[in-house]
Amino acid sequence: MDLVKERQHIRSADIPELVFRDYDIRGLADSEINTHFARRLGQALGALIGETAEHSVYVGRDARLSSTGLAAALKEGLMACGCNVIDLGEVTTPALNFAVHHGGQSGNGIMVTASHNPATYNGFKIILQHQVISGEMLQQLIPTMRDGKPHSNQQARNTGSLVETDIVSQYVDHILNISNLSRTFKLVIDGANSVPGPIATQLFDRLGCLAFPLYCDIDGSFPNHSPNPADEKNLVDLQRHVTEQQAELGLAFDGDGDRVVVITGRGRIVWPDQLMMIFARDVLAQHPGADIVFDVKSSSRLADIIRHHGGNPVMCKTGHAHVRKQVHDNNSPLGGEFSGHIFFNDRWRGFDDGLYAAVRLLEILCERQQTLDQVIDELETSVSTAEILLPVREDEKFELMRTLSAGCQFPQAHIICLDGLRVEYPTAWGLIRASNTSANLTLRFEADDEQAMAEIKTAFRRELSPFINNIKEYI
Repeated sequence: MDLVKERQHIRSADIPELVFRDYDIRGLADSEINTHFARRLGQALGALIGETAEHSVYVGRDARLSSTGLAAALKEGLMACGCNVIDLGEVTTPALNFAVHHGGQSGNGIMVTASHNPATYNGFKIILQHQVISGEMLQQLIPTMRDGKPHSNQQARNTGSLVETDIVSQYVDHILNISNLSRTFKLVIDGANSVPGPIATQLFDRLGCLAFPLYCDIDGSFPNHSPNPADEKNLVDLQRHVTEQQAELGLAFDGDGDRVVVITGRGRIVWPDQLMMIFARDVLAQHPGADIVFDVKSSSRLADIIRHHGGNPVMCKTGHAHVRKQVHDNNSPLGGEFSGHIFFNDRWRGFDDGLYAAVRLLEILCERQQTLDQVIDELETSVSTAEILLPVREDEKFELMRTLSAGCQFPQAHIICLDGLRVEYPTAWGLIRASNTSANLTLRFEADDEQAMAEIKTAFRRELSPFINNIKEYI
């Protein structure tokens, strides 16, 4: 290997392409994403920010053990390029979004987080000029990071400054000012030992609720369960505590606070597409005829409810960046996805926030003078699965999905190819798609009854088995 090729190989190894996902940067901490990577990312983003009139940027981090070091290296890279860093410290992603929209010091923000992934992962969510950087724009960072040479504008500027600021107090105050709860609630809050716990406890205490903390102490190793509320096994402790405390509901947040899953007083899981049914009905009363955005994993009942209440259902690809963009492009007052990202764009600024979504739910319960169990009982029932994860190598999952899209035949079905394959029959639907945040294909099914559920799973096993040998182990 000659010297030039060797240097190119080293650069490629240091900046692996596979961590540049569809809507954020995410990979294994210390190996795929380390302080060298973070410093190079800071330099690359500093070059982009330096080309605008605004040279400041907010930086926040979650509670992972690797986040402090990665944030420090990121800030070094940014300041070396002349960027003025406003350090928010350990915060939720919604608090960083709040700073971008309401802080008044910058329209740029970078969050060090791997969201719901296990403690061994980390990554970055990036906002430039109020826009989430995703897809092709993320890919364009790779050559700049591998080159590692300072931009000509960077060399001409002085080193940037670093200031620390408290955004959490402003964030909590703002939610209090725009919210109206006519009664108190007895809650259990599962913070998954990450940043949402202390902030949520403070928020709901100040709203007058009796909030019982569960795993709300910070521990970046996530010793009690992974910070992923979309996985049913991570909700078991919360369900038990809700019933033991005779609480009215439980709130489960992910690692950076932009997702929520709710537990009723009877211990039932309220999946986010069910929450969207409740929210859509409420929002459409104030915004008749509006577009309501949801992702391909969401229940078909959600689209039915949106239509019934005079709205226009808009399906989009899964991914917080995709839903957020669709909400803004359509000027929609509400969007959401099955994983728990809920986007209010009426009194809120169109970014996903698990804590604020929970407050809106409490407002609706106050207005309707019902328990959450009573509200859920009013919704049309169906049989559905949680998200089913089928492990696939990271470098093979998209190619396998393309093979499935070309090779699977579902006679007489309506097939939506927006994001993977969503196969719809009159009484059931099924979905298979490549995850953008983990080395998996994901599946989900919904049906009118158990017989229809068995039939849709049989159809998927028949079509997938030529390509996936062990599919019967999963469905």
